[in-house]
Amino acid sequence: MANQQFDPKTLSQVETQARILHSAKRIPEAVELLRAVLEARLEHQGERHFQTINARSGLARSLRAIHQYEECFFLYTENICIHRDKLGSEHPQTLRSLSRLANTYFAARRYQDARLMFEDILARRVDVLGRDHQDTLRSRSSLANTLGALGQHSQAVVLHQEIIEDRVRVLGSDHPRTELSRTRLETARQAVRAG
Repeated sequence: MANQQFDPKTLSQVETQARILHSAKRIPEAVELLRAVLEARLEHQGERHFQTINARSGLARSLRAIHQYEECFFLYTENICIHRDKLGSEHPQTLRSLSRLANTYFAARRYQDARLMFEDILARRVDVLGRDHQDTLRSRSSLANTLGALGQHSQAVVLHQEIIEDRVRVLGSDHPRTELSRTRLETARQAVRAG
C-alpha cells in the first residue's frame, strides 16, 4: 500500500474493512491491513497527524485482541507521548490514550501496573472532567475490575456500588452501562462470599 499513490479516502476504506474483519474475529487479517495503513500514513502524513495516531491506536486494539501485548504497549505509548506533547498531560484525549494502555496492562494480566495507571487516570479525570462524566465513570469501573482481579473483592464491591448509584443518577436505571455495573457488583459480591 505504501508503494501506491497516497489516497486518504482509500486508506479510510481499508480501515473500515479492517474493523469489519476484527469484528468477524479475523483479527490477523485486520492486523495485516492496519499495518499497511499505518505505514502509509506514517510515510505521507507523519507520526503526529491525527489519522496516523488513530491508525496506530486501531492497530494496537487488534494486536491486543490477539495477545501481542508488547507491540501494543509500544504503540499506545507512542500515542501518549504525542498527545502529551501536542495537547498536554490533562487533555481528555491524552487521558483516553493512557486508559487504552492501562486496559492493555489489564488484558496482559499485569494488574498492579493497571491499578496504578487507573488510579492516576481516575484522579485526573475527576479534576478535568468531573465525577459524573462518562470517561470518569468508566475509569472508576476499570479500577473496580482491577481491584477484583487483584483479589481485593471487598474494595471492588464498595466501588461498584458507588458506580451503580452514580450511573443510575446520570444515565438512568435501565441504561446498559448501569446494568453492566450491576452484573459486575454481583460478581464481586460472589467473590467476597467465596472468600
